[in-house]
Amino acid sequence: MLGRKVESLALVALAAALVAAAAEPAVPGSEARAQRAQPDVLGYRISIGIGPDPTAFRASTAVTALITECCTTSLHFDLVGLEVDSVAVDGAQAGFERRSGTLRVELGRPAAEGDTVVVQVFYHGVPQDGLIFKTNMYNRPTVFADNWPERARYWFPSVDHPGDKATVEFRVQAPEAWRVVGVGELLEESDLGDGTKLWIWATDRPIPVYTMVVGAGELTVRELGSSGCEVDASHCVRVTQWTYEEDADVAQRLFRRAPEIVAFFDSLIGPFPYEKLALVQSSTRFGGMENSSAIFLLERIGRLSDADRLLAHEIAHQWFGDAVTQREWPHIWLSEGFATYFTSVFFEFVEGDSLAAAQRAEAEETLYMGSGAERPVIDREPENLFTLLTANAYQKGAWVLHMLRQVVGDEAFFSGIRRYYEEHRHATALTADLQRTMEDVSGQDLGWFFEQWLERPGYPQVELDCSWDRGEDVLRVRVHQAQPWSEFRFPLELEAEGDGYELRQTFWVEERGSVLEWALPSEPTRVRADPENKVLGPIKLVPVAQNGAGYTR
Repeated sequence: MLGRKVESLALVALAAALVAAAAEPAVPGSEARAQRAQPDVLGYRISIGIGPDPTAFRASTAVTALITECCTTSLHFDLVGLEVDSVAVDGAQAGFERRSGTLRVELGRPAAEGDTVVVQVFYHGVPQDGLIFKTNMYNRPTVFADNWPERARYWFPSVDHPGDKATVEFRVQAPEAWRVVGVGELLEESDLGDGTKLWIWATDRPIPVYTMVVGAGELTVRELGSSGCEVDASHCVRVTQWTYEEDADVAQRLFRRAPEIVAFFDSLIGPFPYEKLALVQSSTRFGGMENSSAIFLLERIGRLSDADRLLAHEIAHQWFGDAVTQREWPHIWLSEGFATYFTSVFFEFVEGDSLAAAQRAEAEETLYMGSGAERPVIDREPENLFTLLTANAYQKGAWVLHMLRQVVGDEAFFSGIRRYYEEHRHATALTADLQRTMEDVSGQDLGWFFEQWLERPGYPQVELDCSWDRGEDVLRVRVHQAQPWSEFRFPLELEAEGDGYELRQTFWVEERGSVLEWALPSEPTRVRADPENKVLGPIKLVPVAQNGAGYTR
């Protein structure tokens, strides 16, 4: 997800998104979740009627739920603000109670662990959030779902948490002049004969509730191409765009590389996880939202000059965040850090490392300018989930993956990423799952790495003091970690140039202060530290050579 950050290279607006996030109200129900048992939802069937008038909103949601505790007599779902008309359990009318953003449903009997029940809720009202009724920039009505992080509860009863993934079917009745897009594949589009149409979208792959969306309005649909069809017809991914007519031409130009991006991640990581990919111009809060198989993009997409980086980020999310979902919110870097890093990996492989390196440097500067460095990447769950959208989750998370790649090597890194994806596809994961996989593939103990970069705050701020020992022909480099946080362990590459030679060597830095010794053919005329910017954090090299040579990073 890119929150309001789509200008230029999508970083200037990140700052705006973080400011806006701080003002968002806390999502109700998170605290209550820890105090009550909830079922394991297997699937949702959501039937809604929508149109220009939000006061006409009526809906029913059938929830197929697996009982997870013995002798359960009631189930709790997240539901905020709407009026519940009736509830049925396995087809029989059931009692219910509304309390503090929840809906408690009486089962009418004690249910055993492992039982499956179907709870159907009939309700109406005006959604306060989550399902956005809005007049678009061309003064035409639209309706778009906008669930992240836990805002689906404002328009359908759910276990509204990323740890509970489920399948979903949407049955949407909308004006016949509208088009409706949703997650999964289109099962039906039929004229109801009363000025409305029925659209049925469904996916049989479990997805997080925050990506269960539909969008509707006067939309123009165009084909962008397909991916994987030439290799395996059964694995053909159709890519389409759904836009306002006024922006259809420019969007088709901006989105032209989407099939290429899908094909790249498909070959690098694993098969595209969903039935299709729709790129949708929308009237929602975020500049980009990675809804499974239906990415929602900012309404003013036609004002952009380039969207490659935005698309790469949101498409990468189809693998990381959607197919493999963080089980708990403090591990959101497994979504945002992955999408940020694999965006740069796309440009590295397709267009060369210089652009990817520039993106990493840009991410580093964004992290330095942010205010979250005093907190670890894996932090406590905040009351306001919007405050998770920090440079720690995006930029530092991406840098952690890049440094992990340097520690284990390319072969182990990408093999580990593919295995991690395959093992947790259509499920959830925590950071420990990634660590376990990377240790298995690389044969290394990586506990120190994950602990220092993800569970501690900050990054190293290194000062280097170089001197040349003419008697021993040794370059001595005094290393001082000047950061206010604890010391870090990291590989530091040095490059030395002298009369007839240009050498590189990697040293391990493990203490707050240490001295590195490097025997060289002669006194170097130039020394650089971390020349390819492989270590997160500023490195200052002080020139103290006896001949006054300028040693630089």
